[in-house]
Amino acid sequence: MNSTFARKLITFGLLVLALGPSSSASAQFPGNTTVKNLSGFGQPLDAIQAAAAVGTNDDMQTFADGQLEFISVDSIPELGPLFNSRSCGACHFQPSVGGGGEFINEVRVRNNTRPGPVHIFATDNVLRAGPQRQGSATIFPFGLESTPIGCQITSPKCTRSACQKREAKETTFRVHLPICDPTSASFAHGKNCTGERQSTPLYGFGLVEAVADQAFADLAATQPAGIRGTVKTVVELGATRVARFGWKDDHATLRGFAGDAYLNEVGVTSPDHPTEVSDCALGRKKFGVTLDAADDPEDATDSDGRADIDRFADFMRALAPPPALQQSASAQAGHTLFENIGCAGCHVESITTAADPSSVVPPTTGGVPISATLNTMLAAQTFHPFSDFLLHDMGSLGDGITSGVAGPRMMRTAPLWGLRAKSVLLHDGRAANVAEAIGLHDGQGAAARSAFQALSASDQESVLDFLDTI
Repeated sequence: MNSTFARKLITFGLLVLALGPSSSASAQFPGNTTVKNLSGFGQPLDAIQAAAAVGTNDDMQTFADGQLEFISVDSIPELGPLFNSRSCGACHFQPSVGGGGEFINEVRVRNNTRPGPVHIFATDNVLRAGPQRQGSATIFPFGLESTPIGCQITSPKCTRSACQKREAKETTFRVHLPICDPTSASFAHGKNCTGERQSTPLYGFGLVEAVADQAFADLAATQPAGIRGTVKTVVELGATRVARFGWKDDHATLRGFAGDAYLNEVGVTSPDHPTEVSDCALGRKKFGVTLDAADDPEDATDSDGRADIDRFADFMRALAPPPALQQSASAQAGHTLFENIGCAGCHVESITTAADPSSVVPPTTGGVPISATLNTMLAAQTFHPFSDFLLHDMGSLGDGITSGVAGPRMMRTAPLWGLRAKSVLLHDGRAANVAEAIGLHDGQGAAARSAFQALSASDQESVLDFLDTI
């Protein structure tokens, strides 16, 4: 799969211009009369841009290579046999490549004993109609691809393929299952249910990865007992690490995050995850096309020491945080109110990276460490994510899914930087705007929610003005 990688390279300057928003980028979201300033989302770290401007291009080229691989589209037989999308960029695109999504791309089932999400698509439900001709020419020798990419297992009208029938049985997924309410009587009695999730924005994740594990433990220790977060550790890439990525804090490193997503969302095996999630299409053919071949890992490490999952990590690691905007008097007042009503207890404004990020950031699958220049760029940097990246009991706002110590009510504090670029909010898009999202806070977030709702209308607007600038 990586054999074509060299042929896909284009200059990093063109790539950034093509895929990052322009200096005048803005967006009009449905139901919102305010035009959002989205300038600068999706750009590489300022230090990388500065180095490139004076001719030091290695880190910029690594970012560009990773960015291009991030949007590349996988095809049968590497794709699947079970998958949710064909490309990383298909789920991380709002308002630029590397952002979040605006739709649900993943479903989890409470009673699923197999780790991971329900896979919405299957390769044995993609091709249709057989070879196609026009005149004397064969146009599509292997049939047509379904639009969208196959029958969705979540659709009530889906005629499921053999792979999808097995998927439904193994995951206990049924189209009539309701959304989990972990505070309900039905949940307490063990009723099955689902949790839906949209993809998270990836901006600034290199800084988040570069934070020392102890910093999260120290942060939790400073929080009041009523809202104290839980530090989750995972065994990842051969070491016990503090998790910080994903809705339930399932990953500690960007390589681990990328490898799991490539397997579960796209269905591509890698050196870190060499085993398919299913053998349901192994050796099967349709219209002469092999649906799944015994070629694992499909994403192999190339001679440069990188597999595709490493290039995904390269791209995420070099993404700049969302740019902050100049604050009006109202937004400045809102900043103070945000702190006074308790929001900053979990949505922590400032965190500092390790003095030597290479002690935290793992090498590539081929053993290549983070570059010395990028290591310096990420070292001892104070950044402003407005998150503690810890787990909190969110009561009825929990997704009902258990993942290690992350129980059904527990969710990672979502970073608020770049909030203005999201058209739907919370893990399953249940909130259409920020005020609605605040109103849905529960559990350890209930006190701050009530304090916000007790503010005057003008003070609430000041808080919202502030959140639109970070």
